[in-house]
Amino acid sequence: MPAPSKVVQESMHFLLDELGKHCYFMGLFFKTHSNDELALLRSRQGYVKILREKVELECARVLQRRKPGTSFYNQVVAHKTLIIALSDLSSMSMACFDEIEADQPFIHPAQKLCIKLVRRFGQSINLVTIGVDGAPRRAGLKLARRTEKLLALYEQIQQETLSQRDRLDDRELRTVLHCNFGLKRLVTQLSVLGEALIKADVGQVATLKNYRHLKDAAASLNYNLDDVTVKRLALTRSGSAIASIAYEGNDNSVDVLAVYKEGDYTKIKEEVEGVAQWQKVAPDVAPEVLAHSSRQGETSSLLIEHLPGKTFEKLALAGDQSGTEKILKALFKTLNRIWSDTLTAESCNAHFMAQLQKRIGDSRSVHPKLFAPTQTICDVVTLGFNELIERVQAKESRWTAPFSVLVHGDFNVDNLIFNEAEKRLYFIDLHRSSYFDYVQDISVLMISLYRLQAPDKKTRKLMMVCIEKIARYARKFAQKHNDELFELRLAAGLARSFATSTRFIYDAKLASKMYFRSRYLLETLANMAPEQEAHYQLSLEELFGE
Repeated sequence: MPAPSKVVQESMHFLLDELGKHCYFMGLFFKTHSNDELALLRSRQGYVKILREKVELECARVLQRRKPGTSFYNQVVAHKTLIIALSDLSSMSMACFDEIEADQPFIHPAQKLCIKLVRRFGQSINLVTIGVDGAPRRAGLKLARRTEKLLALYEQIQQETLSQRDRLDDRELRTVLHCNFGLKRLVTQLSVLGEALIKADVGQVATLKNYRHLKDAAASLNYNLDDVTVKRLALTRSGSAIASIAYEGNDNSVDVLAVYKEGDYTKIKEEVEGVAQWQKVAPDVAPEVLAHSSRQGETSSLLIEHLPGKTFEKLALAGDQSGTEKILKALFKTLNRIWSDTLTAESCNAHFMAQLQKRIGDSRSVHPKLFAPTQTICDVVTLGFNELIERVQAKESRWTAPFSVLVHGDFNVDNLIFNEAEKRLYFIDLHRSSYFDYVQDISVLMISLYRLQAPDKKTRKLMMVCIEKIARYARKFAQKHNDELFELRLAAGLARSFATSTRFIYDAKLASKMYFRSRYLLETLANMAPEQEAHYQLSLEELFGE
């Protein structure tokens, strides 16, 4: 684990040495009960802060003009994380004794167990030194095992304390329990150190929880984890990691072997099932599942085929007119084939207003002023947003789609990948796939384009053109299949997506535009007479004109 600079290397070793002294003084205090030891412990806090600040400044300096995501960049970040975790240990060690009063004697009822825990804790810190000097992954995994054993020892301390609580007064019991809590924090912090060491060796994606999954993933590709590089590609809103697993040849060429994804067991299971469903219907669109962990637990992992190309999001944000035209052409051709092949006579109702009610709380938390109970415009109090939803919901039950098709379920621009060389379109993140109303996918795709924050007006205009083309394509499909209520459902779907997508938007101006468009659509639908519904047509120019 080579340090990015001499300053970082020296500070790291000085800090590890300092923590060894912390452990020594903590153990001495539990033996002697002397406040002199606590004074010596407190006096060393300033030195730790200086070491941490030196490393933070040095890391900022060396990363100043470095590209994020490179091996060197990740190494620096890993060292910084490790330094912060070590300095936090120093603060936590002192916090164990915050409740101890200078003029009152303190003898812990589980004195011998506390001495034993501090001694073993110090031995665990020595493992970090071994990791920093050259075996980070091994040291990280050992720290994880040590943490479990030390937590078991902490439980013994807590049990011993509680068994003797009757002989302690309130002040003494409070002081001892606070000390115990501090010891537990110290022990759990070891797992943070272990994880930082593993990240330094394997990559930022690696954690103590998913290390086994990564190791299994590499093995399924007939490689050892030591032989491949793991690089983060994305982090989903649910916190799941998505990474590439690549092999670097002797000629420095990089061959991406597969894409690794981890997450909640149920979501991974749903994605495997979703991919299998698409493989039966359109195998040229869905990626191949190479491996997945089938053992139920907190997390699970999935290894899928690496799909070369660019996402629709990347093409749109780059203002690539040629690229967006090509991906739209491929998209319409693909959708026409899939929707036609999977079309069933079973009617369905997307219940867009129910979807909106389910998610509007998150949007309201981010933009409380927009989604206030009542809206006042020029001193005129209008219907509240929730009341508008309820009025549209009462009508929506009769806006049923006359057929169902296989839909993606999360049809955002970052889930569409276009390989220009092969003129091939791929769909990824298929865990929400089902037979449903195709307006669900169309409305989500349109708004996922709208909410992108374009770097300039020309790019923004290109996005609006793409949105209108998508709507016109869907409109033609609806006309071809006699879907007479398409326009009403599209308006409801767009109202839903405009409002719920504001939870991802911090920019107040863009969020406000989305909110008022949602409100405009809801008011239009709420005030529409039943006899007008069959003749309603959404004005794309009015809605998406900038």
